[in-house]
Amino acid sequence: MFAVISNSMKTAVLIVIICQLCCIHAQSKYHIAPYESNWFEASEYCHRLGMRLAIADSEEKHNAIVAEAKAAELHASGFFGVWLGATDLARSRNFIWHNTGARLRYSKWDEGEPSGGDEHCVVLYYWPTQGFNWTWNDAPCSTELYAICENLGKEGCVQEF
Repeated sequence: MFAVISNSMKTAVLIVIICQLCCIHAQSKYHIAPYESNWFEASEYCHRLGMRLAIADSEEKHNAIVAEAKAAELHASGFFGVWLGATDLARSRNFIWHNTGARLRYSKWDEGEPSGGDEHCVVLYYWPTQGFNWTWNDAPCSTELYAICENLGKEGCVQEF
């Protein structure tokens, strides 16, 4: 019976199956950029991949981001930071998730943070000598750190014809 289906139909079905498999694989994955950049460049990098800077709006998501950061094994030097998708650039001390506009309801700030001043972008740090053990800090947006991107989920996936 499959032999009766045209080659173009077989190709279309194969494309749909491959797209669905890619989407299933991509739904909960994070990606760390291979180089450091400022917060704005990090955001652009994620967007170019069809992703966004990671949003850690729950303990579960925070832990998943930490697990991904640890798996990258870039923290062995004792200093490692990844940009998260939150900022208070619009209104000082009013941190929001840049891509959703939602206020931070969950946070994992280190003691004494956010400290304000010229520090408007949120970073997840592993920097034990400074007291950061996978906790958050507000840092100058021009600081060079890694981007941690997250997939947008099903939004970019082919769901059906």
